[in-house]
Amino acid sequence: MTESLLIVGASTRAAAFSALRAGLLPRCVDLFADLDLQRRCTAARLDGPYPEGFLRFLESGQSGPWMYAGGLENWPTVVERGARYRTLWGNDASSLSLSRDPAFFTQVLHSRNLPAPALFAKPPRNRRWLHKPRRGASGAGIYFGTAEEPSNRENYLQEFIEGESLALLFLGDGRTARFLGMTRQLVGTSWLHASPFHYCGSIGPLDTRAIRSPSLDELGHALAAECSLTGIFGIDGILRDDVFFSVEINPRYTASVEVLEYATGSTLLADHAHIYAYSRLPPSPPPSPSPRQRIVGKAILFAREDLIFPHEGPWRTELDVPKPVQAMPTFADIPSAGERIESGKPILTVFASANSPSACEEMLQQIAAELDRWLYRR
Repeated sequence: MTESLLIVGASTRAAAFSALRAGLLPRCVDLFADLDLQRRCTAARLDGPYPEGFLRFLESGQSGPWMYAGGLENWPTVVERGARYRTLWGNDASSLSLSRDPAFFTQVLHSRNLPAPALFAKPPRNRRWLHKPRRGASGAGIYFGTAEEPSNRENYLQEFIEGESLALLFLGDGRTARFLGMTRQLVGTSWLHASPFHYCGSIGPLDTRAIRSPSLDELGHALAAECSLTGIFGIDGILRDDVFFSVEINPRYTASVEVLEYATGSTLLADHAHIYAYSRLPPSPPPSPSPRQRIVGKAILFAREDLIFPHEGPWRTELDVPKPVQAMPTFADIPSAGERIESGKPILTVFASANSPSACEEMLQQIAAELDRWLYRR
């Protein structure tokens, strides 16, 4: 019998598709209930307050475990309440409180001589720093700090490290972790009309030989052990002069998971489920027989001005003749026709594959430009 899995979060489409590839039966509640998600599984739009409104679905009598997608990691009390009603496939409130505490995260890394940006209690002299929300997600609310803004209960000040934005993906069992892959992040990208520091896409997998320090195995082990991290989790960071500076932990299913799945043919959510069934890492997969791996990228196009989403467009094929769930789509996270999308909000996601990261980004940019012209044609 296929196991039912309830997925909740700001956006659940990517996690739901991963669950389907893993042979699970997802049921979803998020802020969008996009059409391509509804074509594949039961999906509802949250009609109550965020995030407490999810609890009504977690309390329902239907059986099966649950997991959360992006955003819920910032609400450990909600996660703790949800875990009383059904089995949680994810990090519990205790792990979230540790992993999402910037001071604890930084102290763990610095105590092991692992690179991480410094934190400041008050604005430093002659240093660039970022003003970041403690309950942030996807880069929202981040900006360069000024001398008048000390850290407080809602925000913190973190050293700005200039370099390439990367994301590492791990699978943890609460004691150690296995490295799964690395992607480059598109952040504040102008051709996607994204705000500064806002996450808007991933490209990978990337060659980790570009990182001279630290050892990725040591990094994953340290954070999994100190924060008791289980299942899939990510580490965002900056690569500068071949050194990876860890910026923050995403202690849940991340945006790069589906990129790595489409590129490698893996079913990472099956490995995630294994952790909660057996409390240990699954056997290591055999080496890939392919001498050359394809590069997959996804990019989120944001609205450059208010938009009423049309019924017709190049995304219709994904809805009318959907591909097998194992196949990479060209468009995803497709809104309903007539939906009003405000300026600065995400419209939909585009995918591309190529033989190199640079070629993949060029293809994404071309698809996004054509889509932008279609949506805003005059």
